[in-house]
Amino acid sequence: MIHYLIADHPEPSWGTGMLYEHVRLLRELGHDASVLHHRAPYRPAWRELEVPVRYLEDLDEPGAAPSPADVVVVPEVLAASEAVRRHAWRRVIFVQGSFLIVGGLHGFPDYPALGYEAAMAVLPHVAHVVERHFGLPAEVVPPYVAPYFFAAEPRPRERRVLFVKKEGYRLAGVPDGEIAEVLLRKEIGRRPGWSLVPLVGRTHREVAELMQTSLFLVNVNSHEAFNTTVPEAMAAGCVPVCYEAGGGRDFLRDAENAVVFPNQQVYALVERVCDLMDRLGEHGPLLERLRAGGRETAASFRPESTAAALDRFFSRFKP
Repeated sequence: MIHYLIADHPEPSWGTGMLYEHVRLLRELGHDASVLHHRAPYRPAWRELEVPVRYLEDLDEPGAAPSPADVVVVPEVLAASEAVRRHAWRRVIFVQGSFLIVGGLHGFPDYPALGYEAAMAVLPHVAHVVERHFGLPAEVVPPYVAPYFFAAEPRPRERRVLFVKKEGYRLAGVPDGEIAEVLLRKEIGRRPGWSLVPLVGRTHREVAELMQTSLFLVNVNSHEAFNTTVPEAMAAGCVPVCYEAGGGRDFLRDAENAVVFPNQQVYALVERVCDLMDRLGEHGPLLERLRAGGRETAASFRPESTAAALDRFFSRFKP
């Protein structure tokens, strides 16, 4: 059996969502897979679950301990979990963010020191980091963009700028989100007909709807791998203006599929957004090129690719 350990995390996150999607895809492929949460009766309020859920505390019941042949898949932030270490199952690490690896290790030098025998990584650059610095060869199991972000037909676009920031960056001493939001509110307030809409408090499908009718997405996350809202905006035809972040090198191309800045260049990024708004007509050919390139990039992140990579990876664990 394959167990996917997932934090009891109440905030919507497509990174967390991909863990549920892995389980769903594996079951469709014929694998015996389930989600493993920490404490009953936790279930995420922000998404429906189509997969079986078990709880770590259940595994301590008599006769319920996992078999040594069972596989547990652990996200990098939970790598050193004591609950994982106390069972004699086969351990797989799934790394979605290379900047989170060291914190997840809690002082251990690498993944073999914690008993991990195999690794999955969300993108090629993350696989390189795992192999070069943390002791395991890693297979790329790519994420995918939810199909409902791809509009069947072009839709009229409003003069709307969507905005993404993560609270964790401010707490970590990276103030770009606060700076960008203050500046964008001031600049957009000076431009009649334009609006700034932070992407908070909305379902995933509501975000898709907004992206399909908005002109730009501003994302100032600087330490992400997939940085999900960027490829989602590409799929929806909403031009991303963003940082290269930690993983952009794998799929971001400035002036081809997005407007891309080096990390922490927040003032230059805001000035570019102002230029795009002020010369919207003049930039028409550029925006069409970015939409076409972005859609092509987003289309390369499909469920079929994720499913095929998962099937290849888990074939090693079959009897």
